[in-house]
Amino acid sequence: MKLSYTQISFLIIGISALLRLFLAGSLEFGNDEVYYWLYAKYPAISHFDHPPIVGFFIQFFTGNLYFDTELAIRMAAIIPTSISMYLIFLIANYLKNEKTGLVAVLLYNIHIYGFIIAGTFILPDAPLVLFWLLSFYYFIQVIPEVPQKSLYTKLLLAFLFAGLAVYSKYQAIYLLFGIVLFVVLWNREWLKKLLFYIGFIFPLLAIALIFYWNYQNDFISYKFHGNRVSFLSFHFNKNSFLREVLGQFLYNNPYIVVMIVLMFIAFRKKKFLLDKKRVFFFICCSIPLITTTIYLSISRDTLPHWSGISYLTLLPLLAVFLSESKRIMKGLSIGVISFWTLLLLAVLVINKGVFLPENYSSEKEKLGRKDALMDMYGWKQASEKLTKAFIENDLLNTPIISNRWYPAAHIDYYIARPNQMNVYGVGELNDIHKYYWINNEKPSLKDTVLYITDSRNYQSPELLFGKEYPIISKITTVPITRNGIIVKYVFLYKLSKV
Repeated sequence: MKLSYTQISFLIIGISALLRLFLAGSLEFGNDEVYYWLYAKYPAISHFDHPPIVGFFIQFFTGNLYFDTELAIRMAAIIPTSISMYLIFLIANYLKNEKTGLVAVLLYNIHIYGFIIAGTFILPDAPLVLFWLLSFYYFIQVIPEVPQKSLYTKLLLAFLFAGLAVYSKYQAIYLLFGIVLFVVLWNREWLKKLLFYIGFIFPLLAIALIFYWNYQNDFISYKFHGNRVSFLSFHFNKNSFLREVLGQFLYNNPYIVVMIVLMFIAFRKKKFLLDKKRVFFFICCSIPLITTTIYLSISRDTLPHWSGISYLTLLPLLAVFLSESKRIMKGLSIGVISFWTLLLLAVLVINKGVFLPENYSSEKEKLGRKDALMDMYGWKQASEKLTKAFIENDLLNTPIISNRWYPAAHIDYYIARPNQMNVYGVGELNDIHKYYWINNEKPSLKDTVLYITDSRNYQSPELLFGKEYPIISKITTVPITRNGIIVKYVFLYKLSKV
């Protein structure tokens, strides 16, 4: 029996979900992921770094952390991403046909940001992508059209999901900016409709909740992000600029980025024939964020995944462009299988150290410092070994302190949580982030505390806490092994005031 393009699309989405489930259950949390677990453990209407929906997603998919494992928590990314893949199919199908929808799904499955960063790891990008694409799916059916009552329900749904996207991550403001830009330039008839303005109530409500939390907390989020994304600095940061441009190229798959450029060139030369109004709708909703992040990188440190949602938005349009090629299905299928295979190999690399050169250092405090993959390995092993040290030295009721949100969040999840111990952030707000608020929900610190650090990010307890805790003793040094080889050390110290 021959499957339809829709059925094949569902099959690919299902297989990709199984692969992402495997990845989610095989890898320990990265720095950012384990930090967002705190959003679920300590919910609020907003947070220092981001709006709160990623925490609400984790609470929903884990039964309010009843199922508190990497796999269960990452379900809050895996299931929404499967829905997002289907939305990409629907948008491409709306533009042309089911075959184009299948091409879009295949493109999604080789998109590193969409498949891994927002699709497997638990970050604010997971709900952002879902709600952005839901909003875009309804907007594209409404905003380019002549206003009529039959479109009003879809318009309100589009604004509702746009509001939820804003409440997921601040970048979603650019979707609303794109809608307004398109309406002003291409379809001013919507400016005459009261419902168009009423729709903005939903994103404004999200903004109001974020604003209210900041009002209660000295507008700390705006100050933090204002320092990160200043538009008026003219100091050229070559490293940041090159990292952003190269990062966008890699995070969104070099093939996809090159094809998007070729697509716009073909459109410019009138070799890619599609309703001009719809093409510009895609441009208005995607290009501004891409160009903004590149502009910011000229003077500020930026992160390449900030614009990932814009590249995902362009996938249905790219699918229309590529679907005209007779060999595109075979080529993309090979690409998907190759990408999936690389991901399986990545698990072996991280968990077994396969293909990695031996990491050597003559100093225990520096072992593993150059191995970035160690952020996702060794924490369970450290937990088992340190728990024995806690029991042997009667330390289970002793609080743990850390001077930064990482590795504090890792220590909190993997070491303190199973032993019902408390972790405190001790340092400046910009260093400890959400722990500034978490500290207030716990008992005051005692005269004796524990300090845990590892050779990946070793910092001397004497330099950090020596003035407040002058009596410092090392309890144990724990080796972390991978495939029988020591790859880093974890150090446990006891600090006392008297």
